[in-house]
Amino acid sequence: MNRISPARISRLIGDWRMLEGKISQQLSLAIAKLIAARELPVGGLLPSERALATALAVSRGTVVAAYASLRDAEVLDSRHGSGHRIVASATTSGAAHTRLAGEVLALPQDIDMTSGALPPSPVLTRMLAALRGVDLASVAAGLGYDASGLPALRWAVARYYTDLGLPTHPDNILITSGAQQAVWLLANALVDPSDAVVVEDPVYRGSLEAFRRRNARIVPVAATDTSLNMVELEKALRNRPKLLYLFPEAHNPTGRSLDDASRRKLVDLLERYPTFLVEDGAQNELSTLAGTTPRPLAGQTNPELVATIGTLSKLFWGGIRIGWIRSTPLVVKRLASFKAVNDLGCSMFDQYLAVGLLENISEARTYRHQEVAGHLKAAEDLITERVQGRWRWSRPAGGTAMWIHMPGVDTVALCQEAQRHRLFLSAGPGYSANENFGDFIRLPFVRPPATMQFAIDTICNLAGETFPA
Repeated sequence: MNRISPARISRLIGDWRMLEGKISQQLSLAIAKLIAARELPVGGLLPSERALATALAVSRGTVVAAYASLRDAEVLDSRHGSGHRIVASATTSGAAHTRLAGEVLALPQDIDMTSGALPPSPVLTRMLAALRGVDLASVAAGLGYDASGLPALRWAVARYYTDLGLPTHPDNILITSGAQQAVWLLANALVDPSDAVVVEDPVYRGSLEAFRRRNARIVPVAATDTSLNMVELEKALRNRPKLLYLFPEAHNPTGRSLDDASRRKLVDLLERYPTFLVEDGAQNELSTLAGTTPRPLAGQTNPELVATIGTLSKLFWGGIRIGWIRSTPLVVKRLASFKAVNDLGCSMFDQYLAVGLLENISEARTYRHQEVAGHLKAAEDLITERVQGRWRWSRPAGGTAMWIHMPGVDTVALCQEAQRHRLFLSAGPGYSANENFGDFIRLPFVRPPATMQFAIDTICNLAGETFPA
């Protein structure tokens, strides 16, 4: 039986109160759009009125009225003792659109804290300012299509890994449209319906959506502040899953990195239970600690069973949609065929820029480290002063967000209520295959001081109201 949790609807529904009409009409239209976009499946059971009302921070009467509208439209069938079942796809007057679960499209006056994206690096802006027409004209050669990527960029990425102590050839590299496309390509090329995929709990929500779209059987393994639950991981690997997806460094969303003992144990488990590893290194360059970028796990385990994800979007700018996958030539060729069907290849102009950016990676690392570390200290000082020990977190080793435990607070309801105050947040259940972490939020810390102050004050004020976990 496909029960749809209130936390899932809360993640997907986004800025539903920005629509016109009575609040119950806004809610029914928002749910109808999710059904039309196939985010809520026909045959699924919606939550009870009381449970959804709590998650969305509205009255039970609002949900009752919204469900009644959907029944009138013959979208829902409600029966006593059987709940509210979706019986037909919804059609709406507006264009139904699909969103990445939990991502919010904020209006200009909103404060969007759902993303930890950084502003452009000065290295990038300086390079753009120095470009001349003749530089770009030289890129326009041939047909402009190459699913594997610009050869010069594949060589540059190969040198990037070689410099990290992992000898790499361009044939090991596939260029992608950012790290997100890399995850989706691997999910579509390697995972079939009902395949077991082992992930950390919590984990990057974009990967959860990718594996769910493949109808994979997701097997979560608890992540700790410095490690994984190795007993759970060994049990999962013993059952021969299709692949293991994890962040050894700069984990998303917690920011933790595996300690040395955990890395050795992980490598040992992979030797005993060979499993294809997807090593997501999207945030590896965003260390909050001084030092070099860690060597990928691909250099410590069977390279035939590893695909490593990387990107320039974190280090330089999110608008540079250049990422990559490092794996065996055979896997790269297979992924390239999937990418060719998807988009024929990345923009040659972006790839040309990326070659120059990689030549300046040392300067970019120094700048980003200072930027991220400075923002983190300022945010921790603000939070410590404001919450006086009521929130708990471990200092992230990398990334741009804090994974904050708010004991006694239902953060799904909190995030919904925060939207009324023009503040958009991400609650913990969105990062869990089993929708755990109902009293956690992911809070980006790379925002100006005034923005951080407003966000923290708003969260504290709301958390002191009516959101018991």
